[in-house]
Amino acid sequence: MPKLQQRVIDGPFGPIQVSHDRWPSVVARVQGAGMPTVTVVPDRDHGAMNIGGHNVPMSRKSRTRTAVVGDRTYELRSTSLRRAELRRNGVLIAHARGTYRSYAPGRSIPGLDAKVTWSHGIDPTDVAVGQSMVIGFGAGAPGVVLRTIFFWYDNLS
Repeated sequence: MPKLQQRVIDGPFGPIQVSHDRWPSVVARVQGAGMPTVTVVPDRDHGAMNIGGHNVPMSRKSRTRTAVVGDRTYELRSTSLRRAELRRNGVLIAHARGTYRSYAPGRSIPGLDAKVTWSHGIDPTDVAVGQSMVIGFGAGAPGVVLRTIFFWYDNLS
């Protein structure tokens, strides 16, 4: 039976609890006071998300991951190797900054160590969805050179 690990992150509306396992199936759950519980299956390329047991329509185009929650469209857009922007309906609501450790081979939760800086005018749903997207899909994009290095590292070790 996998050991459930927990972490507490400071959020704009109080502490956010992140529970996750690493094997056999990687799942992270984000919850906090007044926030809907969001479950995310982390993966930079093929992750999935649900809120309160309802699947969230997701898409990926280039370096942008999109989630549609009701009448809101959230976009997590990589801006550099370790940075990303989070937008709600086109309006910037947060900046995320990842770590180099996020790109290590075998890293199952890409944005677990990322830091998120929130803008004004957000609500608990924004925080729940946004924090989940950052944790599940990572902050930033490794780029072709780093992906190639890690591909060969994984295959040679």
